[in-house]
Amino acid sequence: MELRAAPLWMTGTRSEDDREFVQVLARAISGDTSAFEQIVIRYERRVLTLAWRLLGRGEDAQDASQEVFMRAFRFLHRFDSSRPFEPWLIRLTVNVCRDIGRKRSVTVLLDVDALLSRSDPHSELRIEEQKAMLHRALQELPEKERAAVVLRDIEGFSTTEVAEILGSSEGTVRSQISTARLKIKKALQRRNI
Repeated sequence: MELRAAPLWMTGTRSEDDREFVQVLARAISGDTSAFEQIVIRYERRVLTLAWRLLGRGEDAQDASQEVFMRAFRFLHRFDSSRPFEPWLIRLTVNVCRDIGRKRSVTVLLDVDALLSRSDPHSELRIEEQKAMLHRALQELPEKERAAVVLRDIEGFSTTEVAEILGSSEGTVRSQISTARLKIKKALQRRNI
C-alpha cells in the first residue's frame, strides 16, 4: 500500500462514537487497506500538525507523519478496539517524533519570504517574530516537557489524556506542564516579549 499525503485541509473529526468510523476501524484491523486509507484521511492533518509542533520543521513533521501511519498500519492488529483510537494514534505520533528528534538536530526556520509578502509588513512582522520566539522557546524545552505542554495547552487534551498518551502519571504531567510554562515565560522575557 502506498501512503500519499493529501492537502492539509483534509481532516477528520474527534468524535469516536461515530458508528461508521468504528466499522472502518474494524475493517482496517482485519487488513482492509481501503479502510485504513480512510483512517489516514481522517487523521492526517491532526498527526502532521502535532508532529510539526513537536519537531519544529515541516520536513521533519512530514517524515514523522508518514512514519506514524506506516507504523499504525503495521501494528494496527495490536490495537485494543475497546479503547479510543485517537489517543493510541497520538501516542504513536509522540513516540515517532521522539525517535526523529533524537536522530536529527531540530532547528527552527523563519520563512522570510512569507513575512515579506504580507500587506502590512511592520505589524505582521512583529506578530511573526513573536510566534517564532515562542516556537523557539518550545524547541528549547526538554522532550518530555515539550510533549506535555503541546498536548495539553496547544492540542487541548485533558491532563488525564496527556498522562495516558505519554505513559506518565497525572501528577508528573502537571509538573512537566508547570515547569515548561515557567521556562517558556523566562525564555520569552529574555527575548523581551
